[in-house]
Amino acid sequence: MVITLAGLAACAGAPTAAEAPADGREAPRSAAATGKPTIRSAWTSCAVDAPVAVDAPVADDGRPPDALALPRLGTDFTVAAAIHCQLEPKRRADLGEDLVLTEGRATDVTALLAALRLPDDTTTVEACTLEMPWVPNLLLLDAQGQWIRPGLPTDSCRRPRPEVSEAVRALRLTSVSEKVVREVVSAGAAASGCNQDWSDVVATETRDPRLLPRPGRVSLPSQVRLCVYRVPAQQQGTPRPTGTFAYGLLLPQQRRVAIERKLAVLRPAEQCSVAADRFAALQDATITSDVVYIELDHCRRILATPLYGPPILAQADTTLIELLRR
Repeated sequence: MVITLAGLAACAGAPTAAEAPADGREAPRSAAATGKPTIRSAWTSCAVDAPVAVDAPVADDGRPPDALALPRLGTDFTVAAAIHCQLEPKRRADLGEDLVLTEGRATDVTALLAALRLPDDTTTVEACTLEMPWVPNLLLLDAQGQWIRPGLPTDSCRRPRPEVSEAVRALRLTSVSEKVVREVVSAGAAASGCNQDWSDVVATETRDPRLLPRPGRVSLPSQVRLCVYRVPAQQQGTPRPTGTFAYGLLLPQQRRVAIERKLAVLRPAEQCSVAADRFAALQDATITSDVVYIELDHCRRILATPLYGPPILAQADTTLIELLRR
């Protein structure tokens, strides 16, 4: 979730291999709206004005209006400054991260205005890459503080023309304000080395009736990180529930050995369909490898996917659950 938001607000997506349409035609295009950009009264802030769809209908996911389909900048609005609203993760002193909405302002806008007044590029293309385009959250102000959201000229694949992207990135922005939107990584998750959010794989995989209860011996690596997650009520019972970090630590060797002993002798999982409130993930602390998942309440099932052999779906007992508590 952190990379996508940063990509939308702060950087272009990584290029992917070009794919031609199945019928060989050029990528579909959409003309800019006719008319003039709507002039709004005094600007307040990115947090108040920029997220609100005022020039076009709100998208289903709540994003600002599509700047690629808005009316273009004309000559009747005298631009005194540009504002760029960027949504990006920022690390705190405690090593956690917040998603921050930053408002930057620039007054040297000559190159930007020249780029915004370029026409659409109508060159015929045979293929377009599939990455999500970077569309800057750009606003323009006049000397009286009125503002508009200008439409952006597009290239042949209906992405902002590269001249626009280059001009926005070249702006000498002065930071006006920052607003924390939400926490992305907690201090606890950062200190433990755990992800802030993790999918409840046990719940996801056990929806497949082909995964039958199967006992087996589960071994652990020499260094194990324990990460425990709480599943919000609204996530429980969904096809792919996601848990939020509760606590985590690098297991002391004595505790790791005790857990491994319990994992060496497992009985088949019992029939159960109650969604877990919490689950644990046991993972190699040194490299990325397979993860052992254990429900900490209700069904208390264990799911492991060994490098060799079929998945193991077994039952945890009370002693093992106690070894996984904080």
